[in-house]
Amino acid sequence: MVSDEQVLARYFSVLDTLPDHVFVFSESGEYLDVYGGAENATGFDCKPFIGRRLHDVMPQELADGFLAHIVNAIRTQETQYLKYKFEEGRMIELPNGLVLPKELWFEGVIKSLPIDQNGQRSALWIAKNITTQHYLEMELKHLSEVDELTGVYNRRSFTKLLQAAIDRFHDQEEPCALILFDIDNFKRVNDTLGHNVGDEVIRHVVNVFRAGLGPSMSMGRIGGEEFAILAPQMQVSEALALSEALRTTLFNTSCETDLYEIHVTASLGIAEVCRDDGNTLGLLSRADEAMYESKKRGRNQSRVFKPSVKEEWAEVVETSWIKVKGL
Repeated sequence: MVSDEQVLARYFSVLDTLPDHVFVFSESGEYLDVYGGAENATGFDCKPFIGRRLHDVMPQELADGFLAHIVNAIRTQETQYLKYKFEEGRMIELPNGLVLPKELWFEGVIKSLPIDQNGQRSALWIAKNITTQHYLEMELKHLSEVDELTGVYNRRSFTKLLQAAIDRFHDQEEPCALILFDIDNFKRVNDTLGHNVGDEVIRHVVNVFRAGLGPSMSMGRIGGEEFAILAPQMQVSEALALSEALRTTLFNTSCETDLYEIHVTASLGIAEVCRDDGNTLGLLSRADEAMYESKKRGRNQSRVFKPSVKEEWAEVVETSWIKVKGL
């Protein structure tokens, strides 16, 4: 006949083979029991935490947050869910002086237990290691937001950033400028040298421009060879100076491929957020109109959208735009 102690030992043995960590906490945040965790990749056994409190083993802010979820699960009798990470420096003390092997992400499920210990209610906390899933989600999110060829934001993501800037203008009166630019005579590059070289030219232009942007600025691909730069907290005069600096740098920098040295220029249009902008359409349209004027007036220049002011822009006479290496 199997004794009660043997039955309990068998159950505890089963619990300890669980791939996820299972914690039993008191309402005050004390570790009452710890089971499982064989596949949680923490690199240590959490059983030495039994009898200690959350605030004994992790920073106060993290412990406060965990305890709030435990208390909420017990008092509301509703299951709590949260996503959190552990990394070196986020634990005050680890068993045997070990440190976490890497940044680990967990999904916590907290549920009230019908068990009291020393007059305190308790809760079950299941911690599942979701590090691989987390980074996969981050990668998928990144891929959904950026242009594959250039690494800048795609049109959808950039439009969201632009709308947020418009909202900040209305809420906080924060100025913002938009620079729209298009690679000059890009069709000629594709038709003459092929799309692979065209891709190299696009990457070259983006890299040159991106190197000249401040940390608060963002760049997005609007379509084809057309791109946009969002310049928060920048007046239109400052945006014009930036635009000219970028244009000049590009003009003085050739795109070099295995076979060719290609001289490429861009036409830029600048507009600023105004009070009538409720969405991105008007702002994009004004910047596009200014960019079109740059092209119409000879390309390789910047133009600000100012319907009340007519400015003359020097036309740049194009010279040889391509040089075959070795000749």
